[in-house]
Amino acid sequence: MVISVFVHLLLLLSLSSLYDPHGVRWQWQWVPSLGVSFSIQLDGLSMLFSWLICGIGFLVQLYAYHYMKGKPSSALFHIYLTLFMMAMLGLVLAGNILILFIFWELTTITSYLLIGFNHDQQISRKNALQAILVTGAGGLALLAGLIMLGGMAGSYELDHIIKNIHLIKTSNLFLPTLILILAGAFTKSAQIPFHFWLPGAMSAPAPVSAYLHSATMVKAGVYLLARLSPVFCHSDLWFWSLVLVGGTTAVWTGLLALKQTDLKLMLAYSTNVALGKLMFLLAFGSRFAIAAAMMFIIAHALYKAAFFMVIGTVDKAAGTRDYRHLAGLGGILKMSFIAAGLSALSKAGIPPLPGFLSKEYMYKAALGVSYLPTAILVLINAVMAGLAFIIVIKPFLVKPDENSVPLKSVEKYTFLWLPPLCLGFLGLFTTLFGLDWLNATLIGPASIAVNPGLETEPLKLWQGINLPLILGGVSLLLGLVVYRYHDAISGFIDQITRRLPSGNDCFEKVMQMISRLASWQTGIFQHGRLSDYMLLLFSILGVHLLWYAAALPVPRTMDFHGVSLHEVILAVFLLAAVITLLLSASRLMGIFSLGTAGFITTLFLMFYNAPDVAKTQLLVETLTVIFLVMVVRRLPGFADTATHSAVRRAVNAGVSLSIGVGVFWTLTSITSGTMDTKLTDYFAANSVIAAHGRNIVNVILVDFRAMDTLGEISVVVMAALGASTLLKKRKRRNG
Repeated sequence: MVISVFVHLLLLLSLSSLYDPHGVRWQWQWVPSLGVSFSIQLDGLSMLFSWLICGIGFLVQLYAYHYMKGKPSSALFHIYLTLFMMAMLGLVLAGNILILFIFWELTTITSYLLIGFNHDQQISRKNALQAILVTGAGGLALLAGLIMLGGMAGSYELDHIIKNIHLIKTSNLFLPTLILILAGAFTKSAQIPFHFWLPGAMSAPAPVSAYLHSATMVKAGVYLLARLSPVFCHSDLWFWSLVLVGGTTAVWTGLLALKQTDLKLMLAYSTNVALGKLMFLLAFGSRFAIAAAMMFIIAHALYKAAFFMVIGTVDKAAGTRDYRHLAGLGGILKMSFIAAGLSALSKAGIPPLPGFLSKEYMYKAALGVSYLPTAILVLINAVMAGLAFIIVIKPFLVKPDENSVPLKSVEKYTFLWLPPLCLGFLGLFTTLFGLDWLNATLIGPASIAVNPGLETEPLKLWQGINLPLILGGVSLLLGLVVYRYHDAISGFIDQITRRLPSGNDCFEKVMQMISRLASWQTGIFQHGRLSDYMLLLFSILGVHLLWYAAALPVPRTMDFHGVSLHEVILAVFLLAAVITLLLSASRLMGIFSLGTAGFITTLFLMFYNAPDVAKTQLLVETLTVIFLVMVVRRLPGFADTATHSAVRRAVNAGVSLSIGVGVFWTLTSITSGTMDTKLTDYFAANSVIAAHGRNIVNVILVDFRAMDTLGEISVVVMAALGASTLLKKRKRRNG
């Protein structure tokens, strides 16, 4: 735990010392042949996210020390949490989109480990699997989109992509690239229809929820779209996708949050709402919208992390998170109550908390578009204010009754209340005393990174009585109405949503459909008949060879003058061996014919000056014949007639003939033209110098293709070990 905290502090101090509001970039060559560099880009946007990742991560690690104390594998938990932080930090600092994707997937893997940390519980395993499947599928779409984006721009470096927007705009791949990137971002940031995985992730321990919902994984999609906003913001598809998906997500998940009775589940759905609002703001792209989005990212991270920590402490004290059984917490969890109160004030948008500041600029941005988005934001913020009042008033201020559970005082553990309290006061002090620093260091530079062509809008805490301030007051009043009539509203929402399929139900049905499809496909293709596998494989190979050969030019002449008598004799014997193999009714005769064909091929290799290959072929053929005879001896009916019918034999002969004709025609067409000897000359020139060997074939196998050869050997060894184990088990069972 101490090491984890030290890592957070060290990274935070290091980044702060290197930071320049105008942007700093470092680059190292990684895979030059593919144009991939390991580059780091530290500007206003990445610094804003880095502060949240490291700062909140530091406090979450402190909270986790006492929260996980006494639980098994607590040290492993801190390691997972630190790896999660490092992956997210790498994502926001990446200056190359392929490096960004690597860290993107690392956040998926580490979040899977954290969500399923309580792996002894089935719900944790299920929700972890759900999260990794949904976000992993989006990651595949994102990878395709990023590769296409780099191809259009001619580079995978972010700064180069931003400078070559004109090339991307005019490309035919612009729309499919945008769709794929949006799919990746929407799955990661839990937008409709992928919103369901995020509330499911609440089965993770409270420190994970506090970190994941506030400053890390779910904000990755928002960060990606903000980073690529200069590339796509001019597109109508970008605008309408973010407006419709973000707005729908915010409204729908806000309604779902109101019907929950689990405080942690309420917070989880409200995270969906916050992410939908951020998508909404990124769609507008104005200076007010971007400033509001950057400020809301900070405000949401501060109050949401504190809220989740407080609910985790409540769970420890009461053994439940159901607000219907909680009351009087304010008199026992005093410090947690203060932290929850400050977080609720910010969430509700009450001045001078950062939530108020972000919502006032949201209304300014929406009013610059039309009244409809303004009305939507007022509705959403009213729901969020109502939730804030519910989460604080009902558990902390309502007097206990006969339904209330007994409480334990757990605030003797300092780190259960100190981190959320610090976050609550940090938000207050930031807006009261640090707004100038925030504008100059984070909000302004981050806004420039999101949209370089716009003039930045400095945030001001008080701008007089204006329409955005009045709208904020309206949303607060509506929030009080939501709180007052919460039971009736939640009952009405429950009646409506009960008739509709939930995201979890749809996910389960999709998984069942995939499972049935896999079973059906396995029954067709994995039937256990090796001969049918081989027939399918060689049939496809034969079709491809004939298709390729048909496109090759017809050789003008075929020279048979150089053919020797012994070559003709060997060819006749080879043909006879193949015909015998096809017509043989005995397995032993079939093995003999197959070995004969292999040995004749060995003679051809010797005559054409390939003694090493001939020696290898001879050894392989000899061992193959021996092994086949040993295996066939174990089979029933050693001398019985072959099981294949005449039709199957004819099919086998046709497949073999198609492969032979395809290979012959291909080689004849290639050798009749001028050969390109660049590759041959390269190996001839470098075999002795680079690998100290004169046998080019051996040098290619052992040095130039060393990893390939090692892989082939490893496969053979593993197959042999597996077969040996199965034979031993069978022998013991029979014994």
